[in-house]
Amino acid sequence: MKRIVFLIFILVIFSGGYYYFSINNNQVSTTAYEYSKIEKGSIRKTISATGKIIPTSTQILSSEISGKIVEIQKDFNEEVNKGDVLAIFDQNPFLLKVQETQTLVEISNSKLKQKKASLEKAKSELRNATSNQIGFKSKLNDFILFVKKSSKNLEDQKTLYKNKYISKNKYEDSLYEYESAKYQLNTLESEILSLNAIIDSRKAQIKIINAEIEEVENLIQQTQLTLESEKLDLTKTQIISPINGFILDRHISVGDVLGAYQKDSIMFTIAETLSKMNIEIFIDESDIGNIKTNQEVEFSTDAFPDRKLKALITQIRYSPVDDQNVITYEVIATFDNPNNILLPGMTANVEIIVENKNEILKVKNSSLSVKLNQKPSKNSDSGNRWGGGGPSQMQEIMGQLDMTQEQQNKMRGVYPKLGKVRDSLSSKNLSPEKIRKEMQLYIENALIDLLTDDQKNKYFSLKESLNVKKVYKLIDGEHKKIDLITGLNSGGYTEIIKGDLQEGDEVVSKIIVETTKKKALRLF
Repeated sequence: MKRIVFLIFILVIFSGGYYYFSINNNQVSTTAYEYSKIEKGSIRKTISATGKIIPTSTQILSSEISGKIVEIQKDFNEEVNKGDVLAIFDQNPFLLKVQETQTLVEISNSKLKQKKASLEKAKSELRNATSNQIGFKSKLNDFILFVKKSSKNLEDQKTLYKNKYISKNKYEDSLYEYESAKYQLNTLESEILSLNAIIDSRKAQIKIINAEIEEVENLIQQTQLTLESEKLDLTKTQIISPINGFILDRHISVGDVLGAYQKDSIMFTIAETLSKMNIEIFIDESDIGNIKTNQEVEFSTDAFPDRKLKALITQIRYSPVDDQNVITYEVIATFDNPNNILLPGMTANVEIIVENKNEILKVKNSSLSVKLNQKPSKNSDSGNRWGGGGPSQMQEIMGQLDMTQEQQNKMRGVYPKLGKVRDSLSSKNLSPEKIRKEMQLYIENALIDLLTDDQKNKYFSLKESLNVKKVYKLIDGEHKKIDLITGLNSGGYTEIIKGDLQEGDEVVSKIIVETTKKKALRLF
């Protein structure tokens, strides 16, 4: 009996030891919490980029004439005023051309004077011939009457002579008078014909002289234009600064021979000023939609890394820049250059302030990712986020927006195109996350394009209301879930638009779980 009791006792001891060792040797977890306070302050969203400092305005002076440089009066970095002479071409060839053309003009003017004198002489001869023609025509009329009268008198005398009332001598006198008058009439007609020929000749001569005068005048005009052009070329032998500024670059040396408007005819690059400069920034296509004129820019340079300067966006250039399938857009920011410390060509490390909100409630981003004893939802995937664009979510959105059947059909027609959109984005070597965002943006833009104004307003209201996140606040020893509608997110903080929180409230920002092993008490 004692032996049985002893065996039972040993069995109990071993059983208890095994239980203690096996059960109490499991891992034991302890949970601790870190808290962060709800703050009131500012959140600033920025886009980082690099840029190059360039002058606000530059003038590139090229050679407008062909010639040899004989003198350079301004060099690198020298300040110049508008009208200053920068360089001089050899002027001798241009002076010779001006003198030769001037001589041609003078010769042509002398020839014109001769032609005009000949014209006046021809006009005078025409006037004399015309006057003589008038006189002879007057005499001709008189002699025509006299011949008629003599002819009638001769007929009368002839009758009288036949009837022997007059003598033969008297009859012959009448006949002589008639013949003489007729002869003189013929002479006058010949003179008039000769004068008519002279008049026609003088008129033809005047036309010829007028044509010659017109030709000489045209030649003078053409030569005068050539002279003015050559005088202008002569003035271009002196290279004049068109603006106030400084010599940014000099491309020529004494002795260089330049051609007019050729690629190698660049002479000087003049920057307008150093006191006001530009930053040339290239922004990725995914960020360009956030850039607007008059946005503030903060930047530093490698030359002064600890010195922050401010600039202002003044221009967004719409022409895309394609560099190995990466699309960017050029943005210009203008700034005042204190003491001219920054020089053209320096690299600027830029932060463009896209959005800035002050005096707002904000929470640390780490608090928004805390999960307390939550099992993953079957439907909790990235596609369920607003704007994820999944077909099931899109169906829900279209229903809430009361979209017509035609709008819904057009929206469904977007999804077959997504494969090509993804392939296009993938060819640009973008990261998967960026491709996902671009796809979401493509779907959202396609949706917005189909909506009426009222539907758009409703869409953006829904989008804002569904942007809900949660935090956990310690209340009476328990963590209570607080739903928040959030806004701007940047710099590790997120704006609280709506939620049951106040400045100074503490919410869980981190869960620390520590595990330890409990070893069983060894009895032997």
